[in-house]
Amino acid sequence: MKTKGRVKNATAVDAYGLHFRSKLELYTYEAFMKAGIPVKYEPKHFTLLPKFEFLGEKIRPITYLPDFIGRGFVVECKGLMGDSFPLRFKLFKYYLKKHRSKYKCYLVRNHKQVDEMIEDIIKNQKSQK
Repeated sequence: MKTKGRVKNATAVDAYGLHFRSKLELYTYEAFMKAGIPVKYEPKHFTLLPKFEFLGEKIRPITYLPDFIGRGFVVECKGLMGDSFPLRFKLFKYYLKKHRSKYKCYLVRNHKQVDEMIEDIIKNQKSQK
């Protein structure tokens, strides 16, 4: 449930000079730091559908802001999913396919999934060397 851009049950946290929207995002950031994997937090909005006009009505663009972007991967941290997220994430994956991106997408919902994702990223980086 959303209220004025805030997700219910998410506790915002300020750490490392960044404003994380949830404790899960902070945990994920710290897991990347501990593993020595460089990431950027909310570095870029992707325009999935540009703004347009329909019969004189201005329609806003559909954008997506992933939580983390690293070398070859994108991460979204979602404890509770809102109604629009599954569609937006699907559109984002289509955007990546359309632009021939090699980003691997991760959706993590708890600490265990974050830890498994870190192991997977480390394994993938070792196999690329």
